[in-house]
Amino acid sequence: MAAPLMTFAEVCELLKQRFPMIMVDTVVELVPERRIRTTKNVSGNEIQFLGHFPGYAIMPGTLIVEAFGQSASILFLRSTTAPMLPGEFLVLGVIREMRFLAPVFPGDRLEITVDIVKIAGDITLVEGEVSVDATVVARGKLGFARRSLDPGLARRDSQPGPPPGS
Repeated sequence: MAAPLMTFAEVCELLKQRFPMIMVDTVVELVPERRIRTTKNVSGNEIQFLGHFPGYAIMPGTLIVEAFGQSASILFLRSTTAPMLPGEFLVLGVIREMRFLAPVFPGDRLEITVDIVKIAGDITLVEGEVSVDATVVARGKLGFARRSLDPGLARRDSQPGPPPGS
């Protein structure tokens, strides 16, 4: 297997999420403004498996979507020319046509592929699929946007305001 383009440590530097919510282990392919492929190793000692489900551990669909979304975030951050400002973050706004086709178990390795459908300023629509051993386990579309915790730091093109001259 070839060396990853981004290691887990580099992924952690880029994403705002922290333990236990980091859902991307490596980036194996990255074509800015087009596509990313990432991996997530599913381990039986992850906290969600304490209750989902005892005696029959399967990865929750919400965490599969989170891995998909984090992969899309890395792609967006590597595709935009405007750097993230202090206090800015990416928010998931839309989940469309998400389908879960097979369960994911401890010991599986998620292979996540995300393609950009459209970038419009600070809003992005992506589509992708998640596979385990070449079997698609989930697919769908996500939409997300760049937002600020401080409205005073909001970018002019991402926040509607009063019309000029009002």
